[in-house]
Amino acid sequence: MVWGWSRTRYSPIAIDFGADSLKLLQIIPSDPPQLVAAGSIDVPEHARADPAARQAFFADALKEVLSGSKFKSKRAICSIPAYQTLVQHLKITRSDDPIEIEGQINEHLRHRLNVDPSRMVVRHCPVGQVMGEGGAKQEVICFAVSRDAAMGYIQLAHRAKLEVVGMHSEPLAILKAFAHLYRRDSDTERSTCFIDLGGATTKVIIAHGIEMAFAKTIHVGGDYFTRQVAHAAGTSFSDARLTRIHQAGGGVDNMRAHDAPSPGVAGDVQPPRANAGMRAINDDQPMQATAVADQASDEVQRGATQTTQADFGETLDCLIDELQLSIRYHQSLFPERKIEKLIFLGGESRHVWLCQKIARALRIGAQLGDPLARLVGLNRPTGAIGVDMRQPQPGWAVPMGLCLSEANL
Repeated sequence: MVWGWSRTRYSPIAIDFGADSLKLLQIIPSDPPQLVAAGSIDVPEHARADPAARQAFFADALKEVLSGSKFKSKRAICSIPAYQTLVQHLKITRSDDPIEIEGQINEHLRHRLNVDPSRMVVRHCPVGQVMGEGGAKQEVICFAVSRDAAMGYIQLAHRAKLEVVGMHSEPLAILKAFAHLYRRDSDTERSTCFIDLGGATTKVIIAHGIEMAFAKTIHVGGDYFTRQVAHAAGTSFSDARLTRIHQAGGGVDNMRAHDAPSPGVAGDVQPPRANAGMRAINDDQPMQATAVADQASDEVQRGATQTTQADFGETLDCLIDELQLSIRYHQSLFPERKIEKLIFLGGESRHVWLCQKIARALRIGAQLGDPLARLVGLNRPTGAIGVDMRQPQPGWAVPMGLCLSEANL
């Protein structure tokens, strides 16, 4: 027997420093992947708008999740929160020289966006050749985050005795989480729009197969809707958030019972979750608030229902406008490409009525994505804390994608 060949290969521990929660996930990257451990803790209200309080919360929560779950190894890979990441499409002069491309991107940041590139961690994703002023240009997507912010998250991991081996932006991690659905050569012709409805932001990623063609961060998220519910009901943010979570859970249960995955995706979905991975969002799906436990009052429920029926007014209109602009920009770059479907992700995608409203406005068929559907071991109750991994979890695309991403530090 040769020692070493039978050792289990674990992914780094994925750490998603989200606006709504801290999530940790580790898998065995086999095919299908296997769950090792997972944990999640919600960000408290006082830490959502106070950067110092948020960092203090992350420091304590990170240690709590690590000590409460059976994570293997000390290697970690982190996400940069979307609300701290600059995502910008740029048109630059075509070049095969990476140094020249980097220089052009830095010039754009400095002179057009008033950003000092020397104080930023800057990465880019090539999109392709486009026509611009003066002839053919090269379209790239720039991702930039302040060095101080990036180092802050690395230090948080070090304080928890972890070795950070990689950091990735949320859009890139999201695409990694669903790369297994686009393995065939013909999948490069498929155009898919991922819409991640998060707590502080909405991320839009349009991909040609697994290649990113468009990315944008819209600074509208679930917290905006929760504050409107709290205002309408005259209650606290925490109570309003709890009510919306209960309502959303009912919507997902109803959808799971009545909808099946699309034929094109069903073959890629692995056990143990039936009808998981992608589920259609029907326009005629009734949206009704479910009964809420004693933690939330009747007044909060009425306020939430009234605000939902009002479609959240200008906030939702603003979000839809930004999504429509994103679709039109992609069409201007690739007029021959038609987006085949929307895939909704993020904690807010549990509100099926919200996904339906957006899909109808964009006039594109939509599905709800479950990035953990392929994981083996989801039925083990000891595998996760703070989250029921036996239920669909559309908000876990970033940590799942991080587990499948390369180390880059």
